[in-house]
Amino acid sequence: MAMKKVIVVVCFVMFWTSLVFAEDKIQTDPFDLSASTSKIQELGVPTKTEVDNLEKKATDLFNAGEYREAIPALIQYSKRANWLANIISSTLEPYYSASYDDRKHFSSNLSALVKIESTANSYKRKRNIAIAMHGECLMKLGDTREAIPVLINALNLISIDNDVWWKRTRENLLNLVGVDY
Repeated sequence: MAMKKVIVVVCFVMFWTSLVFAEDKIQTDPFDLSASTSKIQELGVPTKTEVDNLEKKATDLFNAGEYREAIPALIQYSKRANWLANIISSTLEPYYSASYDDRKHFSSNLSALVKIESTANSYKRKRNIAIAMHGECLMKLGDTREAIPVLINALNLISIDNDVWWKRTRENLLNLVGVDY
Protein backbone atom coordinates (compact mmCIF):
# COMPACT_ATOMS: atom_id res chain seq x y z
CA MET A 1 0.00 0.00 0.00
CA ALA A 2 2.85 2.37 0.82
CA MET A 3 4.40 1.68 -2.58
CA LYS A 4 1.16 2.74 -4.32
CA LYS A 5 1.18 6.02 -2.40
CA VAL A 6 4.78 6.67 -3.42
CA ILE A 7 3.94 5.97 -7.07
CA VAL A 8 0.91 8.28 -6.94
CA VAL A 9 2.97 11.05 -5.34
CA VAL A 10 5.77 10.64 -7.90
CA CYS A 11 3.27 10.73 -10.78
CA PHE A 12 1.61 13.79 -9.29
CA VAL A 13 4.94 15.61 -8.93
CA MET A 14 5.97 14.68 -12.47
CA PHE A 15 2.64 15.91 -13.82
CA TRP A 16 2.87 19.29 -12.09
CA THR A 17 6.54 19.64 -13.01
CA SER A 18 5.73 19.04 -16.68
CA LEU A 19 3.00 21.69 -16.50
CA VAL A 20 5.37 24.20 -14.95
CA PHE A 21 8.06 23.57 -17.55
CA ALA A 22 5.53 23.64 -20.40
CA GLU A 23 4.13 26.94 -19.13
CA ASP A 24 7.64 28.31 -18.62
CA LYS A 25 8.58 27.38 -22.18
CA ILE A 26 5.51 29.17 -23.55
CA GLN A 27 6.22 32.31 -21.55
CA THR A 28 9.95 32.50 -22.24
CA ASP A 29 9.99 32.37 -26.05
CA PRO A 30 10.02 36.07 -26.95
CA PHE A 31 10.43 35.23 -30.64
CA ASP A 32 7.24 33.21 -31.05
CA LEU A 33 4.94 35.61 -32.86
CA SER A 34 2.75 32.89 -34.33
CA ALA A 35 -0.45 33.73 -32.44
CA SER A 36 -0.41 37.39 -33.42
CA THR A 37 0.74 36.64 -36.94
CA SER A 38 -2.04 34.12 -37.36
CA LYS A 39 -4.64 36.65 -36.17
CA ILE A 40 -3.33 39.26 -38.58
CA GLN A 41 -3.48 36.74 -41.43
CA GLU A 42 -7.04 35.82 -40.46
CA LEU A 43 -8.46 39.24 -39.56
CA GLY A 44 -5.99 41.84 -40.80
CA VAL A 45 -5.07 44.91 -38.83
CA PRO A 46 -8.25 46.45 -37.45
CA THR A 47 -8.60 50.17 -36.94
CA LYS A 48 -11.07 51.94 -34.71
CA THR A 49 -12.75 53.60 -37.71
CA GLU A 50 -13.09 50.34 -39.60
CA VAL A 51 -14.53 48.47 -36.61
CA ASP A 52 -16.94 51.32 -35.87
CA ASN A 53 -18.13 51.20 -39.50
CA LEU A 54 -18.61 47.42 -39.26
CA GLU A 55 -20.65 47.96 -36.10
CA LYS A 56 -22.95 50.44 -37.86
CA LYS A 57 -23.46 48.15 -40.85
CA ALA A 58 -24.18 45.09 -38.67
CA THR A 59 -26.56 46.88 -36.29
CA ASP A 60 -28.38 48.62 -39.17
CA LEU A 61 -29.03 45.22 -40.80
CA PHE A 62 -30.14 43.74 -37.48
CA ASN A 63 -32.44 46.67 -36.65
CA ALA A 64 -33.96 46.52 -40.15
CA GLY A 65 -34.88 42.88 -39.58
CA GLU A 66 -32.54 41.68 -42.32
CA TYR A 67 -31.35 38.80 -40.17
CA ARG A 68 -29.82 36.59 -42.88
CA GLU A 69 -27.64 39.48 -44.10
CA ALA A 70 -26.91 40.62 -40.54
CA ILE A 71 -25.37 37.30 -39.47
CA PRO A 72 -22.12 37.50 -41.50
CA ALA A 73 -21.84 41.22 -40.72
CA LEU A 74 -22.24 40.54 -36.98
CA ILE A 75 -19.71 37.71 -37.06
CA GLN A 76 -17.17 39.85 -38.90
CA TYR A 77 -17.80 42.80 -36.60
CA SER A 78 -17.57 40.75 -33.37
CA LYS A 79 -14.31 39.11 -34.45
CA ARG A 80 -12.73 42.38 -35.51
CA ALA A 81 -13.93 44.20 -32.36
CA ASN A 82 -12.46 41.40 -30.25
CA TRP A 83 -9.13 41.56 -32.11
CA LEU A 84 -9.02 45.35 -31.76
CA ALA A 85 -9.79 45.07 -28.03
CA ASN A 86 -7.00 42.51 -27.62
CA ILE A 87 -4.52 44.73 -29.47
CA ILE A 88 -5.49 47.71 -27.31
CA SER A 89 -5.25 45.60 -24.13
CA SER A 90 -1.78 44.40 -25.08
CA THR A 91 -0.50 47.95 -24.63
CA LEU A 92 -1.25 47.60 -20.92
CA GLU A 93 0.74 44.39 -20.43
CA PRO A 94 3.85 46.05 -18.90
CA TYR A 95 1.65 47.57 -16.20
CA TYR A 96 -0.20 44.34 -15.43
CA SER A 97 3.00 42.27 -15.52
CA ALA A 98 4.70 44.59 -13.03
CA SER A 99 4.95 43.70 -9.38
CA TYR A 100 2.55 45.14 -6.88
CA ASP A 101 5.23 47.47 -5.54
CA ASP A 102 6.13 48.74 -9.01
CA ARG A 103 2.49 49.41 -9.83
CA LYS A 104 1.97 51.13 -6.50
CA HIS A 105 4.76 53.60 -7.32
CA PHE A 106 3.59 54.15 -10.89
CA SER A 107 1.18 57.04 -11.01
CA SER A 108 2.41 59.49 -13.63
CA ASN A 109 0.31 58.18 -16.53
CA LEU A 110 -2.31 56.15 -14.73
CA SER A 111 -5.18 58.21 -16.15
CA ALA A 112 -3.96 57.48 -19.69
CA LEU A 113 -3.91 53.76 -18.90
CA VAL A 114 -7.44 53.93 -17.53
CA LYS A 115 -8.62 55.51 -20.76
CA ILE A 116 -6.91 52.79 -22.83
CA GLU A 117 -8.42 50.01 -20.71
CA SER A 118 -11.84 51.66 -20.93
CA THR A 119 -11.59 51.70 -24.73
CA ALA A 120 -10.62 48.02 -24.86
CA ASN A 121 -13.44 47.08 -22.50
CA SER A 122 -15.90 49.07 -24.60
CA TYR A 123 -15.05 46.99 -27.67
CA LYS A 124 -15.39 43.80 -25.64
CA ARG A 125 -18.87 44.89 -24.46
CA LYS A 126 -19.85 45.69 -28.06
CA ARG A 127 -18.52 42.29 -29.17
CA ASN A 128 -20.69 40.62 -26.55
CA ILE A 129 -23.79 42.43 -27.79
CA ALA A 130 -22.97 41.51 -31.40
CA ILE A 131 -22.77 37.85 -30.40
CA ALA A 132 -26.15 38.12 -28.66
CA MET A 133 -27.57 39.77 -31.79
CA HIS A 134 -26.13 36.95 -33.91
CA GLY A 135 -27.92 34.40 -31.73
CA GLU A 136 -31.15 36.34 -31.95
CA CYS A 137 -30.87 36.44 -35.75
CA LEU A 138 -30.48 32.67 -35.84
CA MET A 139 -33.47 32.30 -33.52
CA LYS A 140 -35.65 34.57 -35.66
CA LEU A 141 -34.65 32.57 -38.76
CA GLY A 142 -35.77 29.38 -36.99
CA ASP A 143 -32.29 27.88 -36.69
CA THR A 144 -32.59 26.64 -33.10
CA ARG A 145 -29.61 24.26 -33.22
CA GLU A 146 -27.27 27.07 -34.29
CA ALA A 147 -28.90 29.72 -32.08
CA ILE A 148 -28.57 27.90 -28.75
CA PRO A 149 -24.75 27.68 -28.59
CA VAL A 150 -24.40 31.28 -29.77
CA LEU A 151 -26.85 32.51 -27.13
CA ILE A 152 -25.10 30.46 -24.43
CA ASN A 153 -21.78 31.97 -25.50
CA ALA A 154 -23.29 35.46 -25.37
CA LEU A 155 -24.60 34.86 -21.86
CA ASN A 156 -21.15 33.69 -20.79
CA LEU A 157 -19.71 36.99 -22.02
CA ILE A 158 -22.39 39.56 -21.14
CA SER A 159 -21.75 41.27 -17.83
CA ILE A 160 -24.32 41.59 -15.09
CA ASP A 161 -24.51 45.36 -15.56
CA ASN A 162 -25.85 45.02 -19.11
CA ASP A 163 -29.46 44.49 -18.02
CA VAL A 164 -30.99 44.95 -21.48
CA TRP A 165 -28.94 42.36 -23.35
CA TRP A 166 -28.73 39.95 -20.43
CA LYS A 167 -32.54 39.90 -20.16
CA ARG A 168 -33.10 39.80 -23.92
CA THR A 169 -30.59 36.99 -24.50
CA ARG A 170 -31.79 35.03 -21.48
CA GLU A 171 -35.40 35.27 -22.66
CA ASN A 172 -34.43 34.27 -26.22
CA LEU A 173 -32.64 31.16 -24.94
CA LEU A 174 -35.42 30.20 -22.51
CA ASN A 175 -38.01 30.59 -25.28
CA LEU A 176 -36.03 28.27 -27.53
CA VAL A 177 -36.05 25.52 -24.92
CA GLY A 178 -39.67 26.08 -23.88
CA VAL A 179 -39.03 27.31 -20.35
CA ASP A 180 -41.54 29.76 -18.91
CA TYR A 181 -40.09 32.50 -16.72
